[in-house]
Amino acid sequence: MKNLFFIVSFIILLNAEKAQSQAPVFSQYYSSALYLNPALAGLEKDTYLGMNYRSQWSNLSLPFTTFQFSFIQPITKPGTKRKHLGGLGISFFNDVAGTNKEFVTKGVSLALAHNLHLNRHGNNIISCAIQVGASQQRINYDALQWSSQYSSFSGFDQSLPGEPGLIDNQLFHPQLNVGAMWYYTNRQRNLSHYSASVYNGITVSNLIPTQSYFLNQKASTSMLYKVHGGFTSMWSRKVEFSPNYLVQMQGKSFQVNVGAYVGYSILNQQGINKTGATKIMVGLWYRLQDSFIVSTGLGNDLWNFGFSYDANIFSLSRAFGFGSAYEFSLTRRLQSTNGFKRFSSPLI
Repeated sequence: MKNLFFIVSFIILLNAEKAQSQAPVFSQYYSSALYLNPALAGLEKDTYLGMNYRSQWSNLSLPFTTFQFSFIQPITKPGTKRKHLGGLGISFFNDVAGTNKEFVTKGVSLALAHNLHLNRHGNNIISCAIQVGASQQRINYDALQWSSQYSSFSGFDQSLPGEPGLIDNQLFHPQLNVGAMWYYTNRQRNLSHYSASVYNGITVSNLIPTQSYFLNQKASTSMLYKVHGGFTSMWSRKVEFSPNYLVQMQGKSFQVNVGAYVGYSILNQQGINKTGATKIMVGLWYRLQDSFIVSTGLGNDLWNFGFSYDANIFSLSRAFGFGSAYEFSLTRRLQSTNGFKRFSSPLI
C-alpha cells in the first residue's frame, strides 16, 4: 500500500502543468548526484559526500562559476537480513555570473527516495524520489552599469542614477523536483569475473513557477526534463568500461551528452585491499552542437577525484571567440557493512 501511494503521488507530480527556465549543467553529471536526479539518494549503500566545481567561459566577458555539494545517507530496515529502503539526501548549489559577480543564485534542497525491490536479491531496484527546497537569486547593483549612467562627455559615470526601480535585487523561490531511476546489476563480492550494471533515470524539475526580476512579474520559467542512463561493465579484474548519456529538455533548449570512459585498476601483490584497487580513468564525451569533453579521474571504493575540460568548437566560438570550461569533482564514501550489492554509477 505504501508503494502504491508513492507511485501515484509521483505520477501526479510528473503531469503537473508546464512552466519555462535555463539551468547550469555539469559535464561530470553523475558526480553531481542529487543535482542530476534525486532518485540517486536511494541507490547508494554507503554514506556519500560529493562536490563539483565548474568554471565556464572565464576568457569571455560573462564568466560563470558553479559549485554543488551532495550528501546521501542510506535508509535501511534492521533485522537479520537488512533491507535497503531508500535514502535521504541534502544538497547545496551556488552559481555566480559576471565579471564582478553581478548575478548570484544559491539553493538548498532535501531529497527523500524510496526503493521498490523487483526481486529478493536487492540488485534490481526502482528508486522514486521527491526533492523540496528553496533558492535565492540576487543582483549586485553596485556592479551593474545602466545606459542612464553614460555621459556624452565623460563616458560611464557611476555617480549618475541607474534604473533599479524596474527590478528586485533579491528573489526567493520554493523548489519542487521529482525523479525516478531503475538499475540492475549482477555484481558480486568477487570481481574476478565479468560483471555489469544497467541504469536509466528521469527527472522533472521546476514544478513550482518562479518570479522574474523585472517588475515582479511571474517568469515564464519552463520545467527541466532530464533523461539519463547507460551501463558499466567489468571486462576483467583490471578493465572497466562505462558508456552513458544525458538528454536535457527545457523550453526550446535541447541538450544531449553522449560518451564513455575506460577505467584501469592497479592491483597490489595480494590483488586488492579493503578499499579496492586504485583506478585510473580516461573518458571522452560529446555535447551535441556545443563541445567535446575530455575527462580523467583517479579513485577507489572510498574516494574519487575527477577533472574534465570542455572545448567549445561551435556557435559560441564563432560569435565570441574560443569559450571553454573546466570542472573538478570529488566524492567520498563511508563504507557500510550492510552487504548490499553496490550500484556501479559512472565515476566521472
